[in-house]
Amino acid sequence: MDPHTITQSEFWQSAASFLLENASCHPLVDIPIPSIAFATSGSSSTPKRIVLAKKSLLLSAAAVNQHLRVTQKSAWGLVLPWWHVGGFAVPTRAYAAQCRFHQGPIRWDADACYDWLSAANITHLSVVPTQVFDLVQLGKPCPSPLQAMVVGGGRLETSLGQRARDLGWPVLASYGMTEAGSQIATQDIDELTNPYSPDSLSILPIWQVALNDQGIIKISGDALFHGYLHTTNNGLNYQKRDEISYTTKDRGVIIAGKLSMECRADEIVKILGELVNPQEIERELSESGLPQQRFAVIAIADERKGHRLIFVHENLPLTEITAAIASYHQLAAGYARIEEMMAIEVFPRSDLGKIRRAELIAHYLQAMS
Repeated sequence: MDPHTITQSEFWQSAASFLLENASCHPLVDIPIPSIAFATSGSSSTPKRIVLAKKSLLLSAAAVNQHLRVTQKSAWGLVLPWWHVGGFAVPTRAYAAQCRFHQGPIRWDADACYDWLSAANITHLSVVPTQVFDLVQLGKPCPSPLQAMVVGGGRLETSLGQRARDLGWPVLASYGMTEAGSQIATQDIDELTNPYSPDSLSILPIWQVALNDQGIIKISGDALFHGYLHTTNNGLNYQKRDEISYTTKDRGVIIAGKLSMECRADEIVKILGELVNPQEIERELSESGLPQQRFAVIAIADERKGHRLIFVHENLPLTEITAAIASYHQLAAGYARIEEMMAIEVFPRSDLGKIRRAELIAHYLQAMS
């Protein structure tokens, strides 16, 4: 499938269903409603396939377009893999808005992307934090046509987000997932005049968002996924979603109707009886100047302490690491100290650039065995 196919009426009016996986498209049968299935594993969970009705994907696209003030004069640009829901959503939004759509460089390259953005007069873009980092590293001002740059697939930290805005890049923090077909909550465009913050996201009107007793986010709405595909001896079997709402693995808070993300509930560990969030430590270290997505803090099971924290990095300069960790340790509780460092040539990553933490932990354990 070519992503331009997704901008055509024939694709959306067809009753056909497809599975998108590993840059390929496979027809599906025995799905009760025209749908698209996406393979997803996030950064730590086991692979799964989520089925979304075509009408739900269009509903999500329309809501995002409205939130980002997309018109027929706008132009959506694609720099994400089209077979992931975040990339697929881009030509879907162009179809929903009946506006221009352009695909960027097939292989990610910040310089090539920058030139393309200007030449194609792109007004709206979806990216991941790694791409923001690469564009900011160019040190060039944002091309003037770009009006909104939605950042998903991970948290864009405050310092990097502000550096981007200082160069004119209209970065907007967002929260979404495959199960929702795209965005659930996104910063308002009016926020671009304020200092950047990854918090206080506006919940799109198609979603009802609540928290359970543990502060875990629950979502419901007509754009919610339709079901699952399970691999069996007989091939792929479809299972309809039974629950009205979907309980995520994310912890957050809702204040004055806006959503702020805290962490993934399944990434919190106990050390000496105290709850510790390794990704919160990463945020503190990134604020000290370490480049996002070039390091990770992983928690390794420890018989005495419960867990211990290991700093893993992609061959960053030792002087930078030492200074950042020393600064962090000055204020960190004793149980939350980093005990060890390890360098890796290249991190295991998903197509969207997410660090595969389970593989990173497995790599560390293998190296230590």
